[in-house]
Amino acid sequence: MENLFIRWKNKEIRMIEELKKLIAFIFQRSGKEKMSEKEFYMSLSFELGWLTPGEGMKVIEKAVEKNLLVKENDIIYPAFDCKNVEIPLGFKFDGDKLKEMEKDLFSRIIDKIIVKSKLGEKKVKKEIENIEKNLNVYPEVAGIFFAKKIGVEVEEFLEEVKNLIKNL
Repeated sequence: MENLFIRWKNKEIRMIEELKKLIAFIFQRSGKEKMSEKEFYMSLSFELGWLTPGEGMKVIEKAVEKNLLVKENDIIYPAFDCKNVEIPLGFKFDGDKLKEMEKDLFSRIIDKIIVKSKLGEKKVKKEIENIEKNLNVYPEVAGIFFAKKIGVEVEEFLEEVKNLIKNL
């Protein structure tokens, strides 16, 4: 059976790389090292026309969550050197990429476990990966199993996990 944890990890890496390119693009384009959240999402929505203001705010939220942006009050700046990020010719970021990031079930399960259990992300992922390997189950199933094991309620994900397994 293909290791779905590796497939998920590759998807997560691609998502982070896309966000990194987007952040680098916006900051390189502006010539600024820091900007307000409003400047960032207005650039994405009104200047470039790539996203709605709401989607632009979600990008900021996701980038902060993934430690790509640092947020201090209303000011944001990259947590990496964006001058070293190569932006491909014709680069564009659209709402579909954002939706793909938002719908990642495994990430949502992990996030809930982290928030409710106060365990670190690395520990949670390691435990889930161990369960996945030992029981030979999908990462989402391992995530649900781990959450239950440590007393985190994850009922809202059960139907999605069931549908995911049915559709594989």
